[in-house]
Amino acid sequence: MSESVCRDQVCITCSDQLLEVVVTAVSPDGSTAMATCDGVGCEVSIDLLDDVVAGEHLLAHGGVALQRGTVAAGR
Repeated sequence: MSESVCRDQVCITCSDQLLEVVVTAVSPDGSTAMATCDGVGCEVSIDLLDDVVAGEHLLAHGGVALQRGTVAAGR
């Protein structure tokens, strides 16, 4: 069995990096949100959060929104 090796500066599965995203739209079924992170568009799963709306700031890791808030507030 071969081991997985992270070759980039940040590994998606073992990084402790938390990204702040700003929601721009929510899918009709409420499972994903279109958002921006540092001005770049992205999509994140919002299955773990209730009633997400455009304009909210979420903290996400690995493409999954974990909570509401900002990175600055968590410091």
